[in-house]
Amino acid sequence: MLGGPARAGEPLKAILIEGTARVELIEGSRRATVAPGERYGRYTVMAVLPDERTAILEDFTTRDGKILFVGERGVSLELSKTSEPTFATQPPYLGHTLAEVKASGRDLLAETLLRRPGDPRYTDVAAALPPITRVRANVYSFLGTPDSRDKVWVNYGGRTSNFDPAVYQPSIRAVRDAGKVWDGLVGGYLPALRFVYPEGEGTWTEMVAYAPFRTLADERVQPVWYRVARVEGGELRWARHVDTYLPYPPRGDAAAAPFYADLAQLKQTWDAALAPGMRIEVPDAHLANLARFSLLRTMATRVQGFPKYGAVETNYGGAEHDGFPDTFTVEVAAFLEWGLVDRAGAIIDNYFSKFVRDDGSIVYRGPETGQFGRMLTVLAQYANAGGDPELLRRQRARIDALTRVLLAMREQARRLPAADPAYGLISGWSEADSVLDLDPQRYFQPYFSNTTEAARGFRDLGRVWQRLGFTEWGTKLVGEAAAMRRDLETAYGRSTLDDGGMPVLPAIAGVEQPFHVAVARDRLDPQHRSYRTYMEMMYSGSLMREQVAAIVDYRARHHDTLLGMPTAYGYETGEVAGFLSYGHGYGLIQHDFIREALLLTYSVAAHQYTRGTWLAPETRQVIADDEAAPYCTPAQLVVPLFTKWLLVFEDPERETLWLAKGAPREWLADGRRVAVSNAATRWGRVGFTIDSRAARRFIDARVTLPEGGIAAELKLRLRAVDQAPMKSVTVNGRRWTAFDAAGESVTIPANTAGPLMIVARY
Repeated sequence: MLGGPARAGEPLKAILIEGTARVELIEGSRRATVAPGERYGRYTVMAVLPDERTAILEDFTTRDGKILFVGERGVSLELSKTSEPTFATQPPYLGHTLAEVKASGRDLLAETLLRRPGDPRYTDVAAALPPITRVRANVYSFLGTPDSRDKVWVNYGGRTSNFDPAVYQPSIRAVRDAGKVWDGLVGGYLPALRFVYPEGEGTWTEMVAYAPFRTLADERVQPVWYRVARVEGGELRWARHVDTYLPYPPRGDAAAAPFYADLAQLKQTWDAALAPGMRIEVPDAHLANLARFSLLRTMATRVQGFPKYGAVETNYGGAEHDGFPDTFTVEVAAFLEWGLVDRAGAIIDNYFSKFVRDDGSIVYRGPETGQFGRMLTVLAQYANAGGDPELLRRQRARIDALTRVLLAMREQARRLPAADPAYGLISGWSEADSVLDLDPQRYFQPYFSNTTEAARGFRDLGRVWQRLGFTEWGTKLVGEAAAMRRDLETAYGRSTLDDGGMPVLPAIAGVEQPFHVAVARDRLDPQHRSYRTYMEMMYSGSLMREQVAAIVDYRARHHDTLLGMPTAYGYETGEVAGFLSYGHGYGLIQHDFIREALLLTYSVAAHQYTRGTWLAPETRQVIADDEAAPYCTPAQLVVPLFTKWLLVFEDPERETLWLAKGAPREWLADGRRVAVSNAATRWGRVGFTIDSRAARRFIDARVTLPEGGIAAELKLRLRAVDQAPMKSVTVNGRRWTAFDAAGESVTIPANTAGPLMIVARY
């Protein structure tokens, strides 16, 4: 070992020694000359990049050490390494037995956590259920880039179709077979997977694998870099670098330097993809990194601009799934929420060019009627977020054709008798999989979400068309939306059922029995599609608070949520519906059920994503030893959506913008900061910084707005860590009375010019 640990305040620098592979490391007055493989303090010199005049140092003294790129001006790049256990580290079920959880009609696990004071905490939620251990066909993760058609699947424990690290270290197999692998990432949120195989104190093997931004065989083969390293007693014993395939004649071992050069390019390229969007700084780095990683994984799933519901051919990666409406609507929504407007526009252009026909039908096995309305909503969101209006004009014929499909279905519903509970409500499949049932026509029903989604889409897109000069057409849609909302309210009143004295808003207008009775009697009753309908109803934003509360409570009473997560595919299935849960969360956040929204956010993060490498299956059995469904893009995007809405939420029903509406209380503990910049909203880009001085009983906030302010009321939520009541507020140094102590919010009128300096005292 050369030198010692870095001293505080002394930057580490590296000077390459010409004509050698050696490097001089400098920290203040201390100097040491080292070569690859030698130690310097905590760090081992892994490689030298002559062209970049950079040395690569990596810390193996701890399992999650850092990688440093060091040059003459200091550290140019620092990459963290993470690891999470893929196995339960304590008994699950929060002190209950599995039998008790299964037998309880109510969501026993959610109630246990929500009875505790304060917000739910991720660590408690993660411990409530075992992590995902099996994904269908053992496609536990994958690697790829948007440029390549090839997505390389990764089995549990890091084995791919081309490489097994156990070739270099056979003891890996025992760790893998025992299910004791730790998974993580390099770079916090980069799609650079890390697998750790521990064997004892200070002894482990690790593999890092990532897909560089290059392709082979005319874009048909995706290269993958693998680095296997053996650590014993906290010392690196050896490292092997593999470029895509094991070396065989005439190929020799790959050098270390290209591995690190491509890793730096990986960071640069993926950061550039995120650069136009929203930036966040929150105390929970795990959640922030999971959100960013999920955006990148979704980008990597696409193939040269075309949508993919999954990544592997037999697991939703086949072309037959490309036109699935959920892929389109959720991707566009997520990228818009994160301010990646141009990327969302490219997705819109591709879908309406390739997957929407001139008559408004789609290139898919069947319609999801609610998603047709949602398509119109995300188109409006694109325009309102600053998207190019020429794109909508260019695709207007097909957009209007899709709109007329819904209008025709609406007109058919208006021919029903005026007393019919389904009068004016759009009937149709809510789920494209209805085509696979023996009697598809049985599912042509007046699901409420068909109309709630269409009403929002008509209203929002109608206003956009009005603004773009298509006044008559836009006015027609806005008027139709208002009429649909009136018909919905009438239908709600006529359809509400009783469940032991509790109101039940069913998923289908006019049914005579609630979901838990009808589907228990007949598992293929049309109400077994309620899982999609309820979540679309909540995402439409049109329900009243009491209606959302009734749906959430009803589902929780009848085996239809687990740990706050909505389930799918029938009655008492135990299969949580990750790919649709964003709709459930949207309704919770909209109507200020913040503790429930945080529980759902943490439950999905812990139990609808694999631990460490964060692959999101479509659905998952959480109380049965069964495989999770395959990965799908809508499930992957749930955490990015929740994260945005907790921090920046646009009220869909009024001109109100919420900042930090659902920020966890622990984020506002003394000395902590919550910061958001460049967040896209329908009123322009905004940002804010909250600094807690809780020990001194005040919180500082700074809000940045477009010039002249925004044409919306602004509400800043400050959820004090100890729930202390807000006593006084100043804005830009002046006393401010427009605050709600009970609601923990400060209100700023529309069109107030920024920046705003807000101080709340407790």
